[in-house]
Amino acid sequence: MNYWRENLFYHPATAHSRPLVACSACLLGEPVRYDGGHKLQQGFERWLAPWLQLQAVCPEVGIGLGIPRPTLMVIDANEAATRVVEVENPDRDVTEALTNYADSYLARIGDFWPLTGWIFKARSPSCGVGSTPVNPDTPQQYAGSGAFAGQLARRAPWLALYEEEDLLEERHCARLLLGSFICRDILWQAGDGSSAALLAHYGEVLEYVTESRGDSRLDTWNAVRGGLAALGEDSLRRLIDSYRAAEPG
Repeated sequence: MNYWRENLFYHPATAHSRPLVACSACLLGEPVRYDGGHKLQQGFERWLAPWLQLQAVCPEVGIGLGIPRPTLMVIDANEAATRVVEVENPDRDVTEALTNYADSYLARIGDFWPLTGWIFKARSPSCGVGSTPVNPDTPQQYAGSGAFAGQLARRAPWLALYEEEDLLEERHCARLLLGSFICRDILWQAGDGSSAALLAHYGEVLEYVTESRGDSRLDTWNAVRGGLAALGEDSLRRLIDSYRAAEPG
């Protein structure tokens, strides 16, 4: 991935630590779907695994649902908040179990470190990000998010959320990789407790970097500097002084 190799910035203290990205377990080939199958994405092994720690997570298994298990769906009964229920037994509601599991996952990860992103299964009642059918197969159907993914978005709004359909080609993975390394190093730099202030600008930094039309590492770094300028002189100086451009692989 030439673009990635030529635009990688890293801090010496984290250079040997691959960023952590969680991923729906079925996308990594684990047979955890409701029917005992999986949705292995072979491109992840080639394009992402060499650079990242990919951590398999299945919310349904995490809350104790079996394999195989009854299928789930998302509904918005009485125009209230959406609920995740069993298709054949709508009285069986697992919404709170899924949201609580999201909270416990983030708590275990330790103040969100070193989690830098998440890849979800599209259209999943737990994991879809804006693609999950709500009120499926009815005139009132529309697209929403799964309960687990929605809770993560609320708890960690800076976290980059992807679906596997966003990453079908190698070039599509460049933004995820670049964002994960930037997020990892911002989190490392924020070890003094200023992570909230630093991460508030993470999205802006990533936009500057990925929208940059420059071909050189220097252009990319200047874009990063522009996005970090609002962080305060001390934090910015430490970050600028500690980064260096990687040599092309």
